Amino acid sequence: MCFRLPGGKPCCWEAARRGFERQIFPAGTLILDHLELMAEAASKGPGIAYVPDSVAEPWLKRGELCVVLTEWSPVYPGLALYYPGHRHVPAALRAFIDLLKEQAAAKPGAAGTREGAR
Repeated sequence: MCFRLPGGKPCCWEAARRGFERQIFPAGTLILDHLELMAEAASKGPGIAYVPDSVAEPWLKRGELCVVLTEWSPVYPGLALYYPGHRHVPAALRAFIDLLKEQAAAKPGAAGTREGAR
């Protein structure tokens, strides 16, 4: 399965192991632009979906997906949000920042996310 970025460009799979990094451009016939749809499609038939653990979690818990290629799945430290902190922060952005902080505090250890084939 392939994931298509908003601009239409296909996304590559990133793999890393013992200092060796590789980008893989899958040649699948199913191209989706929604990560949850990729996990759902992978759970319904043969195929591998390259999605973050947080997306695959419901299917993993139900036993509908299994993690593969763990030794090649890089660990990411989590999401980062950059904004001009020296200026007035609009109320909507402040609410979004507070929500992200609240969710991060509710899931200890969730900052390090392994992204890889599921």
